[in-house]
Order: sequence, then structure tokens, then C-alpha cells
Amino acid sequence: MRRRLVRGLIATLLAVGVAVPSSVQPARAQDISGPVITLVFTALKISREGLSADQIEALVREVVGLVGQARNEVISHIDGHVAARALGEMDGFAIEYANYEQFRHDRRWVRNLASRIITSASVDKRELDATQDEKAADAIGHALNVKYAMAETSARDAGYTPESRKLLRQRYIEANEKIVQRLEPKCEVMWTENDAYWYSKTWACKAANGETAAATETLNKVTGQWTRPQVNVEDLKLAAAVNSSWKVAKTTLPTLKQP
Repeated sequence: MRRRLVRGLIATLLAVGVAVPSSVQPARAQDISGPVITLVFTALKISREGLSADQIEALVREVVGLVGQARNEVISHIDGHVAARALGEMDGFAIEYANYEQFRHDRRWVRNLASRIITSASVDKRELDATQDEKAADAIGHALNVKYAMAETSARDAGYTPESRKLLRQRYIEANEKIVQRLEPKCEVMWTENDAYWYSKTWACKAANGETAAATETLNKVTGQWTRPQVNVEDLKLAAAVNSSWKVAKTTLPTLKQP
């Protein structure tokens, strides 16, 4: 039964032209994770020591713009019904964050905003643990990453102590570790004996949001040589997860863990 299911998935991918020899292609062309990853990396730069006021101001301006971009991608391409609270609150905070440059020197305003964002992200983190729906968990992962990036930026202006900011970062790390562990794409492989001389090996990976990617490699049975390069399964997972929060967490976690 399982073999038939795997064959069915691979056959479907081949039918729509997703599995292309010697290449890795996702089933969808969008890249929701890209703007979120850029946002996270930019927000993390603000926490570095030794930045001048002008450098911080420039980074804040960049973060404000990236929050809007990430918000647009996530809201436009993810079903809001699967994680309505997490995505709805992310949407509201992103709209409010558009005023950040104007009000960032008003510590009272920034503290209020930072507190609400952190509370919302903390609820996301708990729901990520509790939900059994992988698509919902994946949507929560996107919302959570956008919120924590906003929190990383605003915590500095809010006057949070180094200890508080360290605890905030630890919660962020824990959330993305959970995403990496739980939402990793699942991959299957099927061998096909083409004739007396060739084997084809097709890999198909499916991300938590249901999107897929596939790739095929071919072995010459006589020479033992791969005539189509062997598939890098880790790259295939990233291709399947191009719109998944797993890619965001997987890409940003090493930087998050840096002191």
C-alpha cells in the first residue's frame, strides 16, 4: 500500500513536469520564506554591539520596510483560516509597525508595542506545540518569525535589559528549533528499472504545507556510474519548503544562536 502511495505521488509530480532529471524544482514558484528570512537577518543585526546611531536608524528603516514585505507575502499566499489568530495579530502588528520610525523615540509607545508583540509570539509558540495540524503549525511558524523579528528590533528601543533581551532570544531559538524538528519535509524514494542497463531513482519530498518537489538520478548498471547527478536530498527538502516556515527556521537558526 505504501509503495503504491509513493508511486502515486511521484507519478503525479512527473505528470505536471515537476521532476526534472538532474534538477530540483518546487511545485510552486513563489518564495514566501525569502522576505521573512531577510527580515530576520536584518533585525538580528540591530542587536549587535558597537553600532552607531546612524547605523541603527538605517537598519530600523530597513526592518520597517521588510516587515511590510513579509506581511504581504504571508497574508497573500497562506490560508488565513488555518491559523487565524496568529496571522491576524501578525497582520495588525505589521500595520502598526509601519509607524515605527515616527514613534520609536517615544519609549512608552515602543514598550507597549513590544510587550503586545512578545505576548502574541509567546502564544504562537505554545500553539505551535499544541496543534496537530501541520499546515496550521507551518502558518504559525511564519507569523511567529515575523513577530519575533519585530520584537528583536523594538526591545532595544524599549530599554529592555540585556537579561530580558537574552531571554527573548532564547524563546525565539526554542520556537525555531521546534519548527525545524517538527516541520521537516518528508522524503520518499522509488527505484525504476528502465531496461537491462539503467536504473532511475526518483526522490519526492513533501513539506509541512503540502507542497512538493522531486528530482531523478540515473545509474548505469554496467559501469556503476551515475549518468544524471545524484540528488542532494537536503537541497530537495529546501526546494519543497520554499514557502514553508521550516526553511525560515532552518536558514536563520545558526545566526540566532550566535552570541
